[in-house]
Amino acid sequence: MNTELIAEVKGQTWGLFIDGKSNQAADESTLTIKSPANGEAVATIARATTEDVNKAVKTAQIGFKEWSKLTAYQRESIIKKATAYVRTQADRIGMLMALEQGKPFNQSKSEIIGSCDTLDYFAAEGVRVEGYINQTEKAGLFSMVKYYPVGVCALITPWNYPVSLLSWKLGPALAVGCSVVVKPTTVTPLSPMAFCMALVEGGIPAKVISVVTGQGAVVGDSLAKHPLVKKVAMTGSTETGKKLMQTVAPYLKKISLELGGQCPAIVCEDADIKNAAFVVAYKGFRNMGQSCSSVNRVYVHISKHQQFVAELKNHAEKLTIGDGVSDGSVDLGPMATADGVLTSKQHVEDAIGKGASLVTGGRAPEGEQYGKGHYFLPTILDNCNATMKVMQEETFGCVVPIETFKTLDEAIEKANNTNYGLVAYAFTRDFKTSMLLGEQLEAGTVCINNGAVNTNYAPYAGWKDSGYGVELSRNAVYEYLETKHIKIEGI
Repeated sequence: MNTELIAEVKGQTWGLFIDGKSNQAADESTLTIKSPANGEAVATIARATTEDVNKAVKTAQIGFKEWSKLTAYQRESIIKKATAYVRTQADRIGMLMALEQGKPFNQSKSEIIGSCDTLDYFAAEGVRVEGYINQTEKAGLFSMVKYYPVGVCALITPWNYPVSLLSWKLGPALAVGCSVVVKPTTVTPLSPMAFCMALVEGGIPAKVISVVTGQGAVVGDSLAKHPLVKKVAMTGSTETGKKLMQTVAPYLKKISLELGGQCPAIVCEDADIKNAAFVVAYKGFRNMGQSCSSVNRVYVHISKHQQFVAELKNHAEKLTIGDGVSDGSVDLGPMATADGVLTSKQHVEDAIGKGASLVTGGRAPEGEQYGKGHYFLPTILDNCNATMKVMQEETFGCVVPIETFKTLDEAIEKANNTNYGLVAYAFTRDFKTSMLLGEQLEAGTVCINNGAVNTNYAPYAGWKDSGYGVELSRNAVYEYLETKHIKIEGI
């Protein structure tokens, strides 16, 4: 346990980060951030008012005018120097994440490094934004298409991957010349705040990145409605995303939303069962199942049912769980919120009441060290069906329910029987079956024999109620650009 590092980052008072400075809220109000591992106070943060939001946006507008004048190559150089500095601060920022979110320190630190990689990727994509010249209907007529940064962007981020999911938005915005006002969740505001502060310390101009913390009803709403904010990007629940879309609709702002999932996995008769169980365990239990792309339900061919359940049980019961601050190498920490534990319990109880079998887990771990935290064991439910909440709703917890199927058509129909369409997983050794599943599963991402959902080079798009717009890949860059056609004659 790194007691010196913990002492360094714990117990501080954090202001709003505007123009490179820490500022009290206009009314001096604050919020207390508590550890999900033991309930102890971690830090105090400022609770922004509408006045504070207005100050941050006006600062960002000044920053936009200067940042957007730079060439893409100049911005790339500045961003990469800044991320190089942030990497030197990964221990400190990672410890803040472990303290506030519960994610084990080793995984938290890795998230900081990966987020820097994402910013670097987009910085390089920024120099590859290409306009084009059209052929025209007559000589002496020139037609050009160019792209321009949209302006000030509001980035509203969640608590499950508080820095990684920020980087998905911050990366393309900075690369193309936008400035940003970041609104992190009040559950985990510290690590995204520290990440943005480190970027400015590393060389991003102070007016380009602001961070305002506080309640969504005040801060999020004020940002969405502010006339100088031209783009809103948010990761959160589908319910919140739909409300945000209604808020920005009268202003015709650009918006991108990465929302909830109820992600299926199909384990075919010819699947490598050991690999399927490994991937499902990783995607179902990692980060306590608190991921939009988590495996939420598994359909296993009836002939492989018992073998798969046994393999998955073996993985689940080997996972270590504990306070990821005092032991950064554990596999799982506490859930980030008490509500997450409550939902997990309710979904387990509902499933068992409707005939499911509890294979393992289903409760908090035993021991005094777990008594004050939001802990829940990795849980497997067998003999599940579509009447159960766990098969229909997003648990956002480390619960994996299993149902059998006899034909591939049946499995695909069950997998697609949802209002969500974020990610789908499948396991087969047959190429033809792989292509069929890739084509017919209704999700923005389909992973066959792997769980590598989020890669910088490929688009991450939610179908149905799982999102609007695209994150990651060079496609995401255009979410932060406006298109202009320039037509010239008589020269």
